[in-house]
Formats: sequence, structure tokens, C-alpha cells
Amino acid sequence: MQENSVNTGKPKYKRVILIGMDGLDPKLVSSLMAQGHLPNFERLSNSGGFWPMATSNPAQSPVAWASLATGNNPGHHGIFDFLGRRVSDYMPELAILRMNPKNVFGKREAMFLPVMHGNAFWDYTSDNNIPSVILKWPMTFQPKQNRAKLYAGLGVPDIKGGLGRYAFYTTKDISKNEEGSEKVIKVKASGNSIKTFISGPNVAKLTTREAAKTDINIDISAQSKIEINVDGKKVIVNKGQWSEWVEVKFKLGLMKTATGIVKFYLNDVSPEFELYMTPVQINPKDPAFVISSPDEYIKELADQVGHFYTLGMPEDTKAVEEGRTDEEAFITMCDEIVEEQEKMLWYELNKFKEGLLASAFFSSDRIQHIFWVTKDPSHPLYNKAYAEKYGHVIDDYYRKMDRILGEVMKHVDDSTALMVFSDHGFSSFRRTVHINTWLVQNGFMTLTKKITKDDKDGGGLFQFVDWKKTQAYALGFGSIYLNIKGREKNGIVEAGAAADSISNAIVEKLSKLTDPKDGQRAIRDVYKSKDIYSGSQAVNSPDLIVGFEDGFRASWQTAIGGAPVEIMEDNLKKWSGDHIIDPSVVPGILLTNFAVNSKEPSLMDIAPTVLSCFGMTAAGMDGKTLI
Repeated sequence: MQENSVNTGKPKYKRVILIGMDGLDPKLVSSLMAQGHLPNFERLSNSGGFWPMATSNPAQSPVAWASLATGNNPGHHGIFDFLGRRVSDYMPELAILRMNPKNVFGKREAMFLPVMHGNAFWDYTSDNNIPSVILKWPMTFQPKQNRAKLYAGLGVPDIKGGLGRYAFYTTKDISKNEEGSEKVIKVKASGNSIKTFISGPNVAKLTTREAAKTDINIDISAQSKIEINVDGKKVIVNKGQWSEWVEVKFKLGLMKTATGIVKFYLNDVSPEFELYMTPVQINPKDPAFVISSPDEYIKELADQVGHFYTLGMPEDTKAVEEGRTDEEAFITMCDEIVEEQEKMLWYELNKFKEGLLASAFFSSDRIQHIFWVTKDPSHPLYNKAYAEKYGHVIDDYYRKMDRILGEVMKHVDDSTALMVFSDHGFSSFRRTVHINTWLVQNGFMTLTKKITKDDKDGGGLFQFVDWKKTQAYALGFGSIYLNIKGREKNGIVEAGAAADSISNAIVEKLSKLTDPKDGQRAIRDVYKSKDIYSGSQAVNSPDLIVGFEDGFRASWQTAIGGAPVEIMEDNLKKWSGDHIIDPSVVPGILLTNFAVNSKEPSLMDIAPTVLSCFGMTAAGMDGKTLI
């Protein structure tokens, strides 16, 4: 049978509803249920069941959501990490967004290529004339155009074609060495007015490409608010509050224009002017790229909801980490994002008569990344006063998800199957591990110069690596590649027995890594790709995947090919919680309104279970139906 062949039989249900809640942790759900804080989770658990659900390896959202969609391990769908590497030159590249290099004429509908291989469960249902609506599912950009109605999630870019970069307008002097300084736009007041610009898509000039710019005028005559004039439209922004959505038009030459949308947050007017602006989002009422199927569906949602965040990962954790917005602004931003997504869900749910409806929420994940420190007194950044002030935020978000579930359950009857799930759980991120530094110190990588403590990136982008003397290198969040001859640009390791020998040596030594601070074990397991992946895309996988112990995670420097001086450091960033550790430590959750046939469900079981609800089976899925 072919991978896309389907058998059809008698449907078990008329309707199937899936609600994804990114990052919800089974231990925390169980605790809050026991305390009576999640009454709707409790009610659903009693009607069907509640289980920890095995996540993907690695436990990263892009990988997990692709496995949820396809019912397959990453060797089939081809997503192994947030970042991959260009085989031609070792450079890290985004694995969740792919420009189409052959789109020389800049056709809107051919701007990007899909990143997820294979069919998702909604491809099967829609091909079999089952009405299918999918809201904000990750790794679906650029969307296939078929009968399913789909609005793409994680992976959708900003109007520039990137993953989103905020702008920060200020009269303050910001050091070039300060983190995030590249996003700062220095402005100067002339009387009560500031003239500046919003940067848009790149436009081809005669010899270069330059960003299109739209001028803005800012009136700062009042102390507690400003007035921004954009394209003749005036917008009031009050201090400590978010603005409404603002449309921004960019001239791209040759009579072409593009519109994006932004929100502003005013920190202060004086003594220094400080204004945050979101990345320029794709305007859902006038989309610069195709982000839905059919193309017009995004406009239909905008007609119902108004403007909304379209960026795949809109919750701006970077702005909080880099001090451009505070915690209150971040919480309000997340609240607004959830509210927008709720409106879309209610719009679809209120007219949902038959078929499939899947909706995914993600702010629950971002909230935990930032506020997990409040739950971990042993975290290096733990502060009792901060924990007392913000210790309620994560629990509040679990309660928010419970409220949404309660509203969904009002639409559930005996002919409806309901599945609520998370892609992974959560834990503390106390110590950061520089995998490339470990490879250097253990003789698997050689550098051309000694890294000093002044080089915080540790020679990022492999700038000091001597490839002729390097057997292995790490990038992404736990991916290790061997420097294979004939595969890598300057490969020296012979494929076969020699590569296996080096892999075995890395697995044996790295598995014994302990924290010099307290002797704690840092690595739970190191996985060989051939042992955990199968499928046509497995040839593109990392050779080894590091499964960290609770509390440890690959460093940000590792992700971009850096090798700082020490192997481990305290994590002193506000990004204090994480889940990119060994999958056994961070299972997700599954709740259903029906009995399941397994006490150990996996996220790969979701897709075949959806099909089974409709009396369908698809060949070639790793997952097994739960009914």
C-alpha cells in the first residue's frame, strides 16, 4: 500500500474536536485538578480519561506538532529541530521556514516551500469529503491548497519573511554591545515631535536590496500618552498600554505595495522616550503571503475577528528578556493573542455541524518559558519577591485553558469525539550546556584559536573551527552531526565503521557528563538517529540527539555553532523554563471523552485516532489508533 492510501468504513463519530494546548505539563495539571482549579479538565477526565502522553524526540514544538499531524516519527515528516544545517557550508538555517529559491519573479503564492513532508490527518479527511477546519497548527506554512480550511501557525513569517523582529524607538543611548541593540532605532525629539520610520520588506535596488520604509510622526506633547501619525491615520497610545492594530503600507516599486499590521506599547515619554513596536505582521485583510487554505480563508477570519496576530510565534519573549517590555506588557500581549484565537474558535464552533475541527493555543507555552522561575526556588534567578508577584501567572494560564475547554464542552454530544492534548510538558532550565565546548575539550572538534571569556558567542557560526581536524559539531538544541566525508563540505570521517566508532565514543563519554558545580548528571541519554528515526527523510537527520537531564539544556550558543570557554554555566536569562530535555522527563497530556485502548499513548497516536473516529485507516503511520 502507498503511504497515502486510505481504507474507509463506518464512522464512529459524526464530529471530532481537537484542542491543542502547547506545553501543558501532566504533573501541574494533576496538581491543579486535585486542588479543584481545573473543573472542566476534571469533568473530561471522568467522562473518558487523562494520561501523560509520550512526546517526540527531541521534545521540541516543531517536531512534536509535525508528529501529531502525520502520525509519524521525524524520519518521515523531516522536522528534527528548530534549526538545521546547510550541508554545503555547515551554517545553521531555520528548519521551520523555507524560502523558495526558484521564485525569481517574486510570485506571492510561490514565495515559500512547505517544511513538513507527508500527509497530515486533515489531508486524508478533506480528501474523503469530510469538512475539516484547522486553526493555527504549527509547521503548516506554506499551506497545501486542498479542501481543508486551514490557518497556518508556527512557521508563519512576518512581512519581511523572517520569524519576527520587534523595533524599539528611544531617545536613550543604547550600547552596541547590549543584547538586542540591533533592534533599537535611536530617535531625537524636535520640540514635541519625533519623526522616524517603520522598516518593511526588502526591495531590490539596482545593486542592492534595501528595506522599504514608511514614515511616522509622533506627537509627545502629553506626558502620559502619544499620538502616532501613520499614513494620515492618527493613533493614540497611552503609557503602559497596548495600542490598537495599525495598518502600515509599504511601497515596493513598480506600482507594488504591501500592507502589514503592528501594535505599539508605550513605556515612557520622559525623561527618555521608549516605545516598543511588534514585528510587522502579515495583514490578514491583505495578506502579503499565502498563510491559509484556501487563500481567502484568512480574510474570512479577519472579517469576523478584525485584525489579529498572524506571526507564527507572536508572543515576544525576546522583548521581555532584553528589557524592551516588562512582564505586565508580556502577559497582556499573551492574553490578547489567546482572546483573538478564542474568537476564531467560537466562530467555527458555532457553525460546526459535522466533520473535523482542530484548534491550537500556544501562549501557555510562552508564559511558562518566562515565569517558570517562580516555581523553582533552586533556579539561579529565583527571587522571592518576584515569585510572590508573578507566581500566579502560570496557574492562571492553566485555568484559562480550563475555561476554554468548558466552553468547548458545551458543544460536545454523544456523536462528538473530543481530544485535548499538549505536545510536551515543562520543567526548569537552570544550567546551560555548551555542547561544542564539550566536543572541543574531548578531542572531537578542533579550533583555530583559543576562545576567551570576552567572546560570549564562543565563535558563533563555527567561525574558528578547523574542519580538517574536526570529527563532530553541534547546532540547534541538542543535535550533533558527524563531519562525514562526501556529505559535509570538508568532511574527514569515513561513513560506516569509522563513523559508528566515533558515534559510540561520543555517546559513551557524553552520557557521563556531570555538572562541575555539584556533580549532578547532566545527560540522561544520547540517541543515535538510526535507532529512533525511520522513513525517507531520516537521511537528513542529525547523527546524534542529546537527551538532557531535568534542569539542563543546550545553550543558545550551541544552537548557532558557538563554543564558549566553559562547558556549563548558570542560565541567567528570563527564559527560565524549558522542555528540550530527554523526552521521558517531559511527556505531554491527553484527555478524551471516550475510553482508549492504551495506558501509554503517544502523540503519534492522535492522527490515526482521528481517522479511526471517521471509520478510516491510513497506511504507513507509526502511531496506533486509541479506539
